[in-house]
Formats: sequence, structure tokens, C-alpha cells
Amino acid sequence: MAKSISLGKDSITKLFLNFSIPAVTGMIVTALYAIVDGVFVGRGVGAEGLAALNLGYPIINFGAALSLMFGIGGATLISLNPKDKEHCNRCFSYIIILNVTAYLLILLAVLVFNEKIIYLMGANDNLMPMVKKYMYPCTFALGFLMISNSLNAVVRNDKSPTYAFFSMVIGAITNIFLDWLFIMKFSWGIFGAAAATGIGQFASMLFLIHYFLKPGSRFKFYFENRIKFDTLKKIWSIGFPSFIMEFAVALITILFNISFMKYSGEMGVSAFCIAGYVFYIFRMLYNGLGQGIQPIVSYNYGEGKFDRVKETFKIGHIVAFAIAVIILIWVNFFGDTIIKMFSEDGELVKMAWHGLSLYSCAIIFVGANFIDISFLQSKDKSKAANILSVLRSTIFVVLGLIILPPLLGENGVWLAFPFSDLMTFLCGLILKRKGDIF
Repeated sequence: MAKSISLGKDSITKLFLNFSIPAVTGMIVTALYAIVDGVFVGRGVGAEGLAALNLGYPIINFGAALSLMFGIGGATLISLNPKDKEHCNRCFSYIIILNVTAYLLILLAVLVFNEKIIYLMGANDNLMPMVKKYMYPCTFALGFLMISNSLNAVVRNDKSPTYAFFSMVIGAITNIFLDWLFIMKFSWGIFGAAAATGIGQFASMLFLIHYFLKPGSRFKFYFENRIKFDTLKKIWSIGFPSFIMEFAVALITILFNISFMKYSGEMGVSAFCIAGYVFYIFRMLYNGLGQGIQPIVSYNYGEGKFDRVKETFKIGHIVAFAIAVIILIWVNFFGDTIIKMFSEDGELVKMAWHGLSLYSCAIIFVGANFIDISFLQSKDKSKAANILSVLRSTIFVVLGLIILPPLLGENGVWLAFPFSDLMTFLCGLILKRKGDIF
């Protein structure tokens, strides 16, 4: 497939389909890692298991956020100068080294601080044992996820989006089968979900490593005697918006868990967990769109083909809006169908569907925000991308959680995300008017 793609000559529509469809599908498949765990835990363990899973997941999100920063930052840097072999191998090697270093630091922090971290994430004494059973094994397996995430970005930017997609499929299928085996057959409970996830991530990583070990691979790992800090800085700078968007999920999940524990207890956390899983599909879909346009924009911007860059931007926004309309219709009329996959508890299903309906008000703006941020990253406009990412993922959400719950109670907690995406969208319009996006 790589030989048939010309980033500088093929029609933008063709390129958009070639890169976005595998990326979008791959992101949705990636979401299955978490969602399948939720379905089997909800069915096999119950509402408390869902609450514990949601309380333990932020540490995994944090690792995933770092790996996205290293992977997307390094892959974009490779795309901006693909003919320099030494440069490409240096970026590739730094991606691996950064991931391994970050993983070891996370593992050390969990081993040293353990229960303190879990309490910080909003857990109470009742849920503590169950959170441990999920979070500890997931943390040990986190390195597989981090390497897999980063290598996936490099493979996709190497004009092999289909290969990157199949790595996710292999991991997801492994995870689904082992969830069924460990939770439903072996009755391992929430530990079974963690074990299945870890093994699935390992399978995905091995498949991606094979890509770089094939004869003719243009990437080679090596250690440099002298670190090029300017390259490291570039990787961090370009990838930082992706880190913020993913890390914010961990941070904000903690804040939401604390808020729901205050207003509706463990049942509220369980409902948020279910609604969050469903919305995670939507978020990963838009993440896939953003990643799909990234190689197209990076290459054509580097070649000075600005008309093609603008066309990519336009198509991305049109598709994002169309998807948003479809999602809103589905959530309001059929949203309970997927929620019932997680639980048969009538009260929990009702609470989760109500929350998802409010939560999904953000969807009309989410796609536009993801496209804008990815577009800015691809053009190496990291400052503007960072501003939008921080505003959307952290500042406006925190403001929403401060302002809305005292006025609207539990509904105010659910509406914090729509508030954030609306405000970020308005900021994006200001950037467009100032000419920062083009």
C-alpha cells in the first residue's frame, strides 16, 4: 500500500480515506480494550467493579498520554524530514528510549506510593481492594501499551496505516477472548480484566515490532553518545497537545469521580464509568480523524502545497460535523441499547443514559476541536495547539466543575464537558480569525 500512496499528488479525498478510515477504525478498536473490560466487569462483577475500574484507570491513561506525546511528536518530526535517514533513526530511537524511561518512572511511583495514589484518585476504603486488583497488574503491563501506541504512530506515518490498524485488531481480539475466559469462565473478577488487557497490549506490541524487524525496514534503533536535546525538545513540543488531551482524561476522570462520589455515591461513579466508555468511542473516533489528516497536512505543509493543506482542513471539518449529527441522533433514541450491555440494573442504566444524553451535548464541538488541534500540530504550530489542548482538556473542564454543580447538582457535573468543548470551539474561531490556523 505504501508504494501506491503519493501524499503530494493523490487527491485529498483519496488520501483522507486512505489514512482516516484505518486510523478511525483503529482508534475504535483501541477503545475496545477498555470497553470490553467494562462490559465483562459490569456483567461478571457488578456496579462496584465498574466503579473500581474507573477509579484505577487514570494511571493507565497517564501512561497512554505520554506514549502518544512521544509517538506523535516523533512521527511528525520524521514526516517533516523523511529523506534524512540519520534524523529518522534518531527520532525513532528517542521514541523508544523515552517510553521505556517514562514506564519505569511510573512503575516506581506506583510501587512506592501505591495506596496513596489510589486514594488521590477518589477511591474509598470499600473500593480500595478491588481497585488494587485492577490497577497493579495494569501498571506492570503498561510498558506494552506505551510502546505499542508510539510505534503505531510511526508505522502510520510510514504510509502503512493498514498495518497499524491490524496491530490494534490483534490486540483487541486477544483482549476480548481473554476477558471472556478470565472473567466469565475462570471467575478471576477485575484481576482477569487487567490480565486480559495486558496480554492484548503485548500481542499488539509484538506485531508492530515485527514491522521494524522486516528486511528493508528504514528504521534502526541505536544509542547516541551525545543526546540531541533540540530533537527531544521538538518531539515533546509537537506531541504535547496529544499528551494534554489524553492526560486530561486521567486528571479529569479523577475530578469527576470525586464529584460523583459527593453527589450520588458509588452508583454515580458507576454510571459515569459506563457513559464514559460510550463517549470514549466517540472521542477515539475523532482522535482517529485527527491522526488520519496528520500525515497529509505535515507532508504538504513541508512541501509548501498550502492549497492541499486547506482542502484537508475543510474535508476534516465537514466529516467531523456529519459524524456528530449521526451520534446525537443515535444517543437520544438508541443510547440505552449499548448501556444495557454493561448492566441490567435498571437504576444504573437510567442514570447512565441520562448522563450520556447530557454528556453528548459536547459532541457537536468535539470533532471541530480535535481537527483544529491536530491541524496545528501537523503544521508545527505547537504553541496554538497547546493553548487549545490545555483549555479544552483542563481549564474549561475545571471551571465547569466549579461553576455548574453548585447550580445544577449532578446534572452540572455531566454538563462540565459540553461547557468545556463549547468554550474551546469559540477559542478556535478566534484563532481562525487571527490567522493562527492558516
